Amino acid sequence: MTKKKSNRFAGRTARSMEKTKNDFGYLKLPENVTVFKPEGSTEIVFDILPYRVTDPKHMDNKKYEEDAVKGELWWKKPIRVHRDVGPDGISLICPTTIGEKCPICEDGANKKKQGVEWDELKEIFPKNRTLFLINPIDVGECEVDYVEQELHLLDQSDYLFLNFLEEELKRDIDNEGFPDHEDGLSLQVYWRGKKLGKNKYAEASKIDFVDRDEQYDDEYVDELPSLDDMIKVLPYKEIEALYLGMQDLDDDDLDDQEVVDEKPTRRKTPRSSRPGRSSTSRRERETEEEVEVVEEEEEVEEEEEVEEVEEKKPTRRTPRTSAKEKPARRTNRKPREEVKEEVEVVEEVEEVVEEKKKPVRRTAKPKNECPFSHTFGEDTDAFDDCDKCKIWEDCKDEKEAK
Repeated sequence: MTKKKSNRFAGRTARSMEKTKNDFGYLKLPENVTVFKPEGSTEIVFDILPYRVTDPKHMDNKKYEEDAVKGELWWKKPIRVHRDVGPDGISLICPTTIGEKCPICEDGANKKKQGVEWDELKEIFPKNRTLFLINPIDVGECEVDYVEQELHLLDQSDYLFLNFLEEELKRDIDNEGFPDHEDGLSLQVYWRGKKLGKNKYAEASKIDFVDRDEQYDDEYVDELPSLDDMIKVLPYKEIEALYLGMQDLDDDDLDDQEVVDEKPTRRKTPRSSRPGRSSTSRRERETEEEVEVVEEEEEVEEEEEVEEVEEKKPTRRTPRTSAKEKPARRTNRKPREEVKEEVEVVEEVEEVVEEKKKPVRRTAKPKNECPFSHTFGEDTDAFDDCDKCKIWEDCKDEKEAK
């Protein structure tokens, strides 16, 4: 009698099709980190936590040489994201984020030299976003049941959060020490909810700096994961293949191309408890719907109308007002001299972005009416529609005049 052999695929077939729970498009999250996406009009209190920099070409280090230095603590991770790439319209990290060459940006730079109009070029270049490690203290009436006092990743377009934070700091520069783990401040952010079709998003409309209930110790911060290790940067040739819509790329070609971020290193996960702070077990919420939310946050449909979500009442916390308790202002910051070996394509990207936009032919629409039903003179560059708007120049001028 022939002895029955064990099935070599038993217990292996199903698991091979499982999707990685911490794989969020262009992000690769540690097990202890959840994506935080504010939705609806609500007020949320959270701490922005510093992390130890691992990227020697951190974008903030190009501006000031004492900022975002490898091995030292920093508070944010700027990234550049190309959207709608290839036949599947995916979003991916632009390699210029880590000082590498990008085939998409190179194509845009070449077209610029050939005299291609900005209306076509702006579809090619990446969008600016910023990553933050945050600890939610009070999630208020947030539509999603986020767990307070647990580590989250805030991934927002600069237009929706960072630019507003910059304006708030200009009003009171003494608050700029807010990310310090030992002497920092909590952010009380009022988010104004908006809805476009099925896509919900929120933009910061008010930020107060409030005293923290508790600060953080060095040991806790040293155990935090690095934001630099949470991004996935595809190899040059793979991006080029996606951009050109190539489906069958020679395996040998890919083998010859070095993977920039194949296995990102990870720091130890934060301790489950520490003096004065309790921690609850994190609920599993990394679903496929969250993946789509991260990748499609800014994607909108042209003919949908923007609906303002009813604003909620402000919460309890009192904004920080005492001058005696404010962190000391940073001084003696010297702009870094130009780096001669800076990636050429990065310089060209920035040149195009900063270049004054060329005038375009007016449409038959009334002068002060947005053709995509957004708010003329207010929502400039807030939506992907703005990239192809023919009265973008008028909208921008109107916003700057306010």
